[in-house]
Amino acid sequence: MPNKKSVKHRSLKTFGDITLNDFANSAVSKNRPKKSSESVTKVLKHFQEKSWDEKPDEFDGQFIEEEDEEGNITYVLRKVEPRRRKKTVSNSEEVKEVSGKDYPIDIWFLLSEYIRPEDVGRFAGICKTSFEVVCTAKFWFRLYKRYYTSVSTLPEQLQPECLVRKYGLRPSVIRALYHMYPLFVNQIKSPQLTAEQHPDILKRRLCECLWHQKHKGHWLFYFKMREKRDNLLNHSYRINTKKPDLLEILDDVSANVDENCCILQVTCKDFIAIPPVLGQVLISVSVTLSNGMRYNRLQLDFGSGISAYRPSDSNCTSIILDPVVNYKVLDWWHPQYPYSQNIQNLLNSD
Repeated sequence: MPNKKSVKHRSLKTFGDITLNDFANSAVSKNRPKKSSESVTKVLKHFQEKSWDEKPDEFDGQFIEEEDEEGNITYVLRKVEPRRRKKTVSNSEEVKEVSGKDYPIDIWFLLSEYIRPEDVGRFAGICKTSFEVVCTAKFWFRLYKRYYTSVSTLPEQLQPECLVRKYGLRPSVIRALYHMYPLFVNQIKSPQLTAEQHPDILKRRLCECLWHQKHKGHWLFYFKMREKRDNLLNHSYRINTKKPDLLEILDDVSANVDENCCILQVTCKDFIAIPPVLGQVLISVSVTLSNGMRYNRLQLDFGSGISAYRPSDSNCTSIILDPVVNYKVLDWWHPQYPYSQNIQNLLNSD
């Protein structure tokens, strides 16, 4: 019996009113949520300081009006799916679809009648057809006849009666224009071109030929320098292609043995023994004053092809020309370029 009373007393105590003592002497709750690290006032203050466009959206969607069977209108919030962008045609595809007008070659021949000699390169770069016109013998024959004038300095090989074959027609017409065309003649005589003809531009060129002559008490030394433009790719390409026959060679309008060649002409007061440097590359050039401060002193250093990229290489041949009265750098189209047929004319004209 006493046990039953105690159980009943406990149950009544458990389900009875909660007193202040129960709160004061209760155990510490372990499931109590943690306090926020930032107070509410700080969060509200930080939120109010933001502008309206920086505040986060409470929802993403759009209100849509719906009407039920009874006619009641309600607004429902629904998410709107982003629109997919349509695939646009790239610029490369548009370029492929656009096709230009292809004019016949006869029209380009008519236009070539109005092309000046200094604009031939621009005309050839317009399209493939214009380039094809410039590569024909007909174009160069007409250009020569259009600007031909009787000049006393014109060599015999560049006279109209000699220019009758196609082989090497283009370089022959270009050389003739530098004797007849006033713009080209004035360009050669300009002091700006003379100032740019420094022997330093011949560096890393191969010496193909070397000779000297005596003229009017002075000695003329000639160094024929060719620019090395052939690489392994071009060499392998030439091996794979078939060799042209004789008729194709004779019809080559652009054939030029002296292509990419320049000649360094040095006029010295006395004769100087020059060591053989054929097949070597020009490494460095130095132009200074001689001891008498009246003439120049020219030093040319030649070496192998590898030495051209190593200036400190000791395996080089030095040529010192002193005293030097004058020096010139002549391109293949220059009127004073010493061809085999005009060397005597150049010596007699000075």
